[in-house]
Amino acid sequence: MIPTLLMTILLLPLALVAARVGRRRWIRRCGVARVRAELALFHHGLGDVPTGRHRLTRF
Repeated sequence: MIPTLLMTILLLPLALVAARVGRRRWIRRCGVARVRAELALFHHGLGDVPTGRHRLTRF
C-alpha cells in the first residue's frame, strides 16, 4: 500500500502536466477549425472560389 501511495504522489505532477498539454492542443485544434469555417463562410459570401492556400482540409 505504501509503494502505491508513493508512486501516486511522485507521478501526480507528470499527470497534471500531460493533462495541461493535451487540453492546450485540443483548444488549438478547435480554434483552427473555427477559423477555417469562418473563412469558408467569408469566401462563400463573396461568391469566390478559395485558392489552394485556403483549402479546407484537415492536416
